[in-house]
Amino acid sequence: MRIVEEILLLLIDTERGDIRASFSPRSRDIALSGAVLMDLALENRIDTDLEELALLDPTPLGDELLDPALSAIAQASGTHSTAYWIGRMAERGADLRDAAIDRLIGRGILEAESNGLVFLSRLVSRARRYPSDGPGRGAEDVQSRIMRQLFGDDVPDPRDIVIISLAAACGVFERILSREELADVEERIDLISRMELIGRTVAEAVNQVEAEATASPVARPFEEIPRASGLPLAGNMFAMRRDLRSLLLREYRKHGPIFRLQAFNHHFIALVGPEATTFLSREGKAHLRSFEEYSPFRESLGCVNMVAGMDGPDHVRMRKALATGYSRKYLNGRHDEIVDIAGRVVAGWPRGRAIEPIRMFQAIISEQLGMLMLGESSEQYVKFLRNYMKILVYLMRPGFGIVFAKTRIRRAEKQIFERFDRILQARMKEDRPDDARGDFVDEILAIHRNDPMLIPETDLRFNLLGPYLAGIDTAAVVCSFMLYVLLTNPPLLKEMRAEVDSVFESGPITAESFGKLAVTRRIFYETQRRYSIIPALGRIVSNSFEFGGHTVPAGKRVLVGCTVAHAMQEFYPEPEKFDIERWGEDRAERRQPGTYAPFGFGSHRCQGSSLVEVQIALTMATIVRETELELLRPRRPLKMRQTSAMQPIYKFRLVDRRGP
Repeated sequence: MRIVEEILLLLIDTERGDIRASFSPRSRDIALSGAVLMDLALENRIDTDLEELALLDPTPLGDELLDPALSAIAQASGTHSTAYWIGRMAERGADLRDAAIDRLIGRGILEAESNGLVFLSRLVSRARRYPSDGPGRGAEDVQSRIMRQLFGDDVPDPRDIVIISLAAACGVFERILSREELADVEERIDLISRMELIGRTVAEAVNQVEAEATASPVARPFEEIPRASGLPLAGNMFAMRRDLRSLLLREYRKHGPIFRLQAFNHHFIALVGPEATTFLSREGKAHLRSFEEYSPFRESLGCVNMVAGMDGPDHVRMRKALATGYSRKYLNGRHDEIVDIAGRVVAGWPRGRAIEPIRMFQAIISEQLGMLMLGESSEQYVKFLRNYMKILVYLMRPGFGIVFAKTRIRRAEKQIFERFDRILQARMKEDRPDDARGDFVDEILAIHRNDPMLIPETDLRFNLLGPYLAGIDTAAVVCSFMLYVLLTNPPLLKEMRAEVDSVFESGPITAESFGKLAVTRRIFYETQRRYSIIPALGRIVSNSFEFGGHTVPAGKRVLVGCTVAHAMQEFYPEPEKFDIERWGEDRAERRQPGTYAPFGFGSHRCQGSSLVEVQIALTMATIVRETELELLRPRRPLKMRQTSAMQPIYKFRLVDRRGP
């Protein structure tokens, strides 16, 4: 275990799942850089004092955390101070953080969620010891060890001395101890920090670099953020409604990753491109919140807690509680059910008659969600679900007629909630065997019983609606675009069909055989890039921050253009071209930070993204295997409309059935 890894573990807030919000990215990078120098010193690769850092041995350690710094020091001309090298290495602080987190995950010390949050593994959080590499107990975790040194009188070893020195210099103890606790151990911290020369040296250099960073030029004020050109009064309203992603890309080219937009009396700060997505994926939870964006949902539904509109520790708790129900593991052993349900709906398609894709896919998706999540068919509720989703989307739009919307909502809501009440009442009375496989209803009821403040009784119905809110529109739209791609690209359709036939004929579909649908999954990924259905996500600034050289003040409304990079030539050559080879192992487009974010970013990234991938891929595989379809007007350019998501407008028809 390296010092840089243990310092990182001290910086992580185990309740919220990331670096403590009170640490700025710069402070984090400086702390990790100081830890790297301490590691190199303990390995006898460098010697240092405040005036000069000397290279003792340039031999690589075979460590991806330390060797880049050692190489830079060995290749440098002249001599430089410790503070110089801390500042220099802080430039790659984000990469160092990611590499250290990956290694800690690999060792079973941290666990990661799909949205990038990281937590101590269950073993470490309970036992307060690291997993052992061999026989015997693992080492005591760093926080327990350091607290024992501070609140006890044992003589610390050199390693713990330098960790305490660096943690004190970086303000770690001010974040993890109360005022009273800090006062109790202040003298002890000072005593220990003076025990090792390397600890004192690096700590003083860290203080010097922090002071220089504080004295750096301040960001330009909010008023100097450039404005996108627009119409008098209306501003950018019509361009936003017509094609928001194209507008964001065009203005990004003019102004860079930050600019202002206007839609009549509504004003937004646009944070756009890979710079915004990368920055906000790491730092957004400390600066942005979703609560206000989902207030119309909450008010209409009478709901207290909904995961999409929650922030902070409660949002983390809710996501962790719902993790199993929204994970790919939930589908283990049920892949064939997805295929069977899709096949039954497709069997009812009329031959030769015009079919609207979105409505048909909504029928498939809602039926799959009903059977897999709730244990019963949704067929008779599709119309109500469709209308309910449509009105809820309009509630999110500024200026929509709320009274009219609520009138429409109540009609559909009555039918839907009566269904959910019936399911809940039956399930709560049901005496299920201990070995019965739980479904999503069981998950929600278990959370309610264990934590009734997180999901109170009033929110049970809404949480059963959650999978529909997340999937019935977006999944249906992705399927519709994917089908259009296949019907306009016969060679690609032929390639996917050959793969699907081979996998399906080899036996029941399992998680393992699903992994063999490589072409199908690549088509799914490229569809999400080429036809990004969510061009931007709205948030409110909860704490002011600096981005793109400007101050973004608290209280402002922002639009995060997280999928703009999908259409950028510099990241995806010929971005208008549909090319599934972008997702091959020898292509690196998707690996560029911030350039692929179809499911959102940061702590609010779609929790069911891995489940949806399986659902959509198997649904499309079933259609390709069982039907011959054609577009009604194959030469007509694809038209699209923008609602909550960008939707394709076309029709197709069933030509023939291939049979399973």
